[in-house]
Amino acid sequence: MTGLAKLKTKMAQGKSNAPRAPEAANLPNAVPHRRSLPTPIDMIEVEDRLRSVDEAAVDHIAESMEARGQIYPIQIRTIEPGRFRLIAGAHRIAAASKLGWTHIEAFLVDDLEEEEARLLEVDENLCRAELDPVDRAHFFATRKEIYQRLYPETRHGGDRKSLQYRNNINLSKRQLDQEGHDTPQARPLSFVEDTAASTRWSPHTIHVYTRIGERLDPDLRKALSGTPIGRRRKDLERIADMDADKQQDLLQRIQNAERQPLSLSALTTNPYRPSSRPDPFERLQKLWDKTPQSHQRRFYTWLQQQHADEQK
Repeated sequence: MTGLAKLKTKMAQGKSNAPRAPEAANLPNAVPHRRSLPTPIDMIEVEDRLRSVDEAAVDHIAESMEARGQIYPIQIRTIEPGRFRLIAGAHRIAAASKLGWTHIEAFLVDDLEEEEARLLEVDENLCRAELDPVDRAHFFATRKEIYQRLYPETRHGGDRKSLQYRNNINLSKRQLDQEGHDTPQARPLSFVEDTAASTRWSPHTIHVYTRIGERLDPDLRKALSGTPIGRRRKDLERIADMDADKQQDLLQRIQNAERQPLSLSALTTNPYRPSSRPDPFERLQKLWDKTPQSHQRRFYTWLQQQHADEQK
């Protein structure tokens, strides 16, 4: 084989091994096409958020947006022509307002149902690394509520014949086997499976946090948000195991505390509980009762001398 022939052979091999452009395909995890548009900020209503805006986070995002521009669009839904409701991106829109921007890039997600849009907001927050465990537990529990409303058949003992079930499942697209039964792929994933596929969390972590969120008293959860206890998962697991009365007691202790308790053990210690040690004055009284009178007279003399010295 001549040198030219060898070169042509190598070039042909290189072309056959080169990366090819992806072919069109229906991916089960693909996000539907979203229309991006510059939107006037004053047309976007920001209300009823699952998570309050953190000013420190807004300052950090504003610095990034000022230096690099807006990297990730927010997501909105149409209320009426010229009015939109924010679905995800409260910190970004607050940062844009802080910078004096009049417009912000937004994805229009009108193709989502109300519950699906709520689920989108929850998932975006669950992907945030800065969430405290107590807030993360709340989002997992909220996600479970929404998901099981969308797919009631995923509940334990859910009614698979309910009207809502029939509306949520597109019967024309369900795969059936030769005997007409559902294939496993046709049934919706469980809450834990779907959450693990939609977020970065493992099934075990999802289960633990969801249990905390479901069992934690709502007022107590709000009181713990931003506190050292709210940042400790182990403390939250212990609180989740407490009954309603004990959780109410913790809430009152937090509300009455002069400063944030640093740990659950510090919070649960009763400050009014009698000490296991006797009071020093009571000990002195008991010792005095056992002291002979001659020693008591000597003590009186010593005490008078101490008083006289103090007067001088």
